[in-house]
Amino acid sequence: MNFRNPLHITTADSDQILAYLLARQHLNPHKSLGEVLDAAGSAFSWCPNAARTAVDWLSLNTDQAVGRLRKTELIQLSRSIHRFWLQAIGEHESVSCPQ
Repeated sequence: MNFRNPLHITTADSDQILAYLLARQHLNPHKSLGEVLDAAGSAFSWCPNAARTAVDWLSLNTDQAVGRLRKTELIQLSRSIHRFWLQAIGEHESVSCPQ
């Protein structure tokens, strides 16, 4: 069974995302950034639009091997994903909770 942890969103921060990306960079350096982000999205259950927006905002190529990215690019990517993810959660809550 696949149970989702409702507290997972609040516990996943940009440092955990970065640790995941760095581990994938060293374990699977030939996988594309897009494949790694898809797997990370499944692991963290983030909004897929957050990752797409972050990649577009940073002008990264999702076809590029994750092993070819610099650590600074992964740091920016993890922070951007986290920021856009929190924005998506805030927008979703404001729409679903009318005042």
